[in-house]
Amino acid sequence: MKFIAIIDVVPGAPLENVKADLPNEVRESWKLFAAGALREAYATDAPTRVVFVLESADAASAATDLGKLPLIRAGLLAYELIELRPFANWSLLFAR
Repeated sequence: MKFIAIIDVVPGAPLENVKADLPNEVRESWKLFAAGALREAYATDAPTRVVFVLESADAASAATDLGKLPLIRAGLLAYELIELRPFANWSLLFAR
């Protein structure tokens, strides 16, 4: 299954702590990428927010993978996990 994770700094989290551990966060996210769980990563207009595209068996597995990231584990980053499904509405174009 495919998931989008919208990840952002927790309100009130000290940005200096986030910045200090960012190299570890990037290394650990690379491990998720190399393992095939993290498929894509994007920056956003918000400087503290990123979006990951994950491939996992289910939402619990995706959450477990995200929980391996140090800043999420430390409670400095939070995420919203959204399951993606095929867009079936295009089939309406061919319905008669």
